[in-house]
Amino acid sequence: APSTNRCAKMADETIVKQPGPLKSFLAGGGGGICLVLVGHPLDTIKVRIQAMEVVAGKAPQYSGMIDCAKQIVAKQGVQGLYSGMAAPLAGVAPMYALCFLGYGFGKQLFCDADAFENLKLHQIGMAGAFSSLFTTPILGPGERLKCVLQVQAMDGYKGVKYNGYKELVTGLYKEGGAMGIARGSGITLVRDGVASFFYFSTYEFLKKKMTPQGEKGPSVLGTFMAGGVAGVANWGSM
Repeated sequence: APSTNRCAKMADETIVKQPGPLKSFLAGGGGGICLVLVGHPLDTIKVRIQAMEVVAGKAPQYSGMIDCAKQIVAKQGVQGLYSGMAAPLAGVAPMYALCFLGYGFGKQLFCDADAFENLKLHQIGMAGAFSSLFTTPILGPGERLKCVLQVQAMDGYKGVKYNGYKELVTGLYKEGGAMGIARGSGITLVRDGVASFFYFSTYEFLKKKMTPQGEKGPSVLGTFMAGGVAGVANWGSM
């Protein structure tokens, strides 16, 4: 009996306690908010450079990322780098909660019991891609609103200009109904499905490789590095 009790106790100690839904939601939401605050200025610069008009024989409006940032700040102030941020900021908490909910369902659908122990990356990647089905209903419309506000602030823009999100949502709804607001969600689903495939498979691979023998998981620095490299894989696949 004592031997059985010791074995049971040792088995309990090896179980990694997972956070509950509320903690996961709050942690994911907080992390997502930090992500938007840090990454949105770079996203604004990216959209401006992608959308600028290029005419043969003429110098482009922006010579590069630094020049684009300087021009935005000179004309609109630092707040110009955060143009269109309200929509993604408001959606990150539920989006990340739904992302990991979808990933959990995806693991049940696509992953064998030993998928993480033996790093069956194609199964882990499919579970990650499945999460995009849960996030696109929020992210698709948010991306649409954000891009419209970012592009309309550019020099030479000749389309309809909207003063804020309320007017933008109303205008897009009048033009095309709910589909007008959700336009582009299909390609967003494909983009995020591919990106999530590489993100989760890379993250789980690196976490496993960075976990010291006999430990349950990597160090804080190891987790940080795994997340950073996985983020590069995410964006590189888009």
